Amino acid sequence: MLTNVKVVRPGSAEPFDADIAVSGGVIADVAPGLAGDAAQVVDGGGLLAFPGVVDAHMHFGIYNELSEDIRTESRAALQGGVTSGISYMRTGQYYLQKGGPYADFFP
Repeated sequence: MLTNVKVVRPGSAEPFDADIAVSGGVIADVAPGLAGDAAQVVDGGGLLAFPGVVDAHMHFGIYNELSEDIRTESRAALQGGVTSGISYMRTGQYYLQKGGPYADFFP
């Protein structure tokens, strides 16, 4: 049970005070006053709780070796709330297998 959080939900104008019940590693309920007889209770200290963010356009291995970038960029993404992402991996080729000014291939 995670108590004392401000829940951010898509479509809600403002965060609202609530508790988050977890069962079997899955969110079971989100509502005020759920603490009850939970086996483990963690006080969220009034911090925000929001759904994981999906980053639909990520790049790894652009500025550093891939093995280094994966670790540091994944950590940075998690700290920003990103829980899922689509990574465009470095291939050693230009996108569309072309090079030069965009105007040459996107007139």
